[in-house]
Amino acid sequence: MKRTILLMLFLVYFVVISHIDARSRQFIFGADISWVDADIDNGQKYYDENQQKEVLQILKEHKFNSIRLRLFVDPSAYVPGEEWDNPYSTKGYCGLERTVAFAKKIKEAGMMFLLDFHYSDTWADPGKQHKPMSWRELSYPDLVKKVRSYTRESLEAFKKAGALPDMVQIGNEIVAGMIWPDGSSSNMKQFAELVNAGIDGVKDVSEEIEIVIHSLSDKNPSGWLSNLIKAGVKKERIDIFGLSYYKQYHGTPNDLMNNLTGITRTHDVKIVVAEYAEVHEQVNDIVFNLPGEKGIGTFVWEPTRWNETLFTNGRTNYRIDIYPNLWTRYGNDTLPLKDKPVANRKSFSIAEQGSDGNVWIARGGVLRRGDRVVTGYSILDLQGRIVAADRGNGSASLLNLPAGNVYIVRMQDAQKRDIQRVLHCIW
Repeated sequence: MKRTILLMLFLVYFVVISHIDARSRQFIFGADISWVDADIDNGQKYYDENQQKEVLQILKEHKFNSIRLRLFVDPSAYVPGEEWDNPYSTKGYCGLERTVAFAKKIKEAGMMFLLDFHYSDTWADPGKQHKPMSWRELSYPDLVKKVRSYTRESLEAFKKAGALPDMVQIGNEIVAGMIWPDGSSSNMKQFAELVNAGIDGVKDVSEEIEIVIHSLSDKNPSGWLSNLIKAGVKKERIDIFGLSYYKQYHGTPNDLMNNLTGITRTHDVKIVVAEYAEVHEQVNDIVFNLPGEKGIGTFVWEPTRWNETLFTNGRTNYRIDIYPNLWTRYGNDTLPLKDKPVANRKSFSIAEQGSDGNVWIARGGVLRRGDRVVTGYSILDLQGRIVAADRGNGSASLLNLPAGNVYIVRMQDAQKRDIQRVLHCIW
């Protein structure tokens, strides 16, 4: 009997460790703390074990590795019909300048950063998606252009400050569309075009930022995502599907598990719970244990003062101790903070000759050099055998190219001269 018990314990240990080792990066323990900026200005202080500390320090010491911040277009604008916080902030909280300053602190703390574009001057959610006041006279074609340029220019400000996000959310809880009435889900074509414009604005600044599409864990989120893809947002453009989960609106934890599991059956996409504020351990366990390692993390919403908080009057409470235990149980200590490069990418370092620069494999398996897609190339192993090739149209996929090897790439430079480069596969 003792031998049988020991064998069973060994098998359980082996299964758990194998499950953890399959992950390529840390599970995300994130928090949306957008209110904190204003709270600090209003005199709020934060304490852990009776010691005053910066809130980012407290969260990091309790194994949070990511922060989410919301961004409004003009939070000082009065929005007709808005019933809550109107205007949102005459001091510009959650506007670009304040959010960039906050994001710098996140990066300095060594944490990942998710930027949540609301594309509104105030709260955007399932019941309202107010168009920014300064955009209200734009024609629809100009609105599409504005979404792209605003996204690009905002991210350029973060980049200039050394605080470029790791992930960008295109709209907030956009289950019924975004930027109403133009982007209402009653017009899926325009809705998808506006989403694509936001994604284009992100990619204008960095190919490495992961794209998050944010809906609700309600009814049929898998079907909702399918409809958005059918309307014109290519599935390859969506890195992460984020969902809000609040028991009052979205049912039991079992309902959450069923919704997320349903997504994994239909879509090859990573999943986060982008907002939650209750049953902390259950939510994280559900996401972590999704099939295929597709659940990559969670973001607790405003944990300093909303619902089942992690702080009480600025002081940490017992709930925050859940997270170090989960961190250890999930094996985060053995993993990097994020994929290098980010998930769905494979990168190569190149022995540079002349000014050709780095070559890397982007989403979809296309070979790129800088901002240009490389076509008409051949990739050879060191025995001279062709292992991959493109006939000139950029359609070849390199996602299945074996890792850990050295390759030769034959291609043409900008002057159409035949060149060769040594590539070291480093993903």
